[in-house]
Amino acid sequence: MKDENWNPFFRALWVHCSAKPSAVEDHPWGETVFKIRGKVFAFLGYPNSATVTVKAHPGDRDILLSLPHVHTAAYVGRFGWITVSIEDADTLSLALDLVDKSYGLILAPKKRDKRKNSKLL
Repeated sequence: MKDENWNPFFRALWVHCSAKPSAVEDHPWGETVFKIRGKVFAFLGYPNSATVTVKAHPGDRDILLSLPHVHTAAYVGRFGWITVSIEDADTLSLALDLVDKSYGLILAPKKRDKRKNSKLL
């Protein structure tokens, strides 16, 4: 439910996340999260906040964490999640790009090791 009193960065994130195919908004802990196939791809927090927590690609994580407005996410950081504090248009642009990548990571099917499933003749 959109509200005109939302932080403008939160609103931009909400609009972006809600436009993703099959994205579902949920509030399991009171905060806003977006899911695909029952799995979270973005934690937006509350409408007065300007942060987003997303799953980072393992190859990008160290570089992202070197930025001053990016840090390891509370609770889920050990699983590769990061939090971006949005301060301006540039950090919003980065956050929107990271939402896209997180969505892709969560949506992508896990690739199985074909060697485990192959039978030796």
